[in-house]
Amino acid sequence: MKDLRSLTSDLNVLQRETGMAMATIASLTDDELARPTHCEGWTRAHLIAHLALDADAMTNLVTWAVTGQETLAYASREERDTDIEATATLSAPELVTTLEQADGRLLAAFRSLRNGVQVETVPTLFSGDVAVFSLPARRTTEVVVHHDDLDTTWEWHEADPDATLDAIEVCVHRLRTHPDSPGLRIVAREGEEWTVGDGSFRVEGYYEALLPFLARQQVEDGLRYDGELPALPAW
Repeated sequence: MKDLRSLTSDLNVLQRETGMAMATIASLTDDELARPTHCEGWTRAHLIAHLALDADAMTNLVTWAVTGQETLAYASREERDTDIEATATLSAPELVTTLEQADGRLLAAFRSLRNGVQVETVPTLFSGDVAVFSLPARRTTEVVVHHDDLDTTWEWHEADPDATLDAIEVCVHRLRTHPDSPGLRIVAREGEEWTVGDGSFRVEGYYEALLPFLARQQVEDGLRYDGELPALPAW
């Protein structure tokens, strides 16, 4: 469970992963930004634009929670996609600045949670209502997964174990709320275990093998299972 007591450590983990992702993103040229990613139909520029816009959308949610004044992240998925297309046309330096500024606003908003909240849960486009104090871990998940989606030299095992664990738990929550999720028993060799649905299919591995499967259905060395892996609903 995420709450006020976990906020400081959650923000430290988020800042580490954000810093690593920014180092990768800042190294990309305009030509490199035009290359495809693991997200079908999106270039690297689209993905970076999404990270920036989603940071501002999450800032809106945190502001809502702190002030009690409703501020929607997005009116619709169509509005989000239109904004991503427009932002993706920026140059490499402009995209870096846009993301840095959005991350700064989000971090400031997260820090304001220390003063307490008026609203404890807020709505999201893809996961339904979520607890406000889970938002830093959700942002960390987005940063880690999309860092891999950029298809650079960065690899899953480079993420901090705490970030990877948070991301696994966010993925499990998404699967539990999705009507098309298969039954899963997810066993981490580090000691944790999660169940989705009836838990009929067992997958086992260390964090760095479980997260790629849960987030992107990637099968890494060390993932253990019997039979054919079930299809997971896309993000």
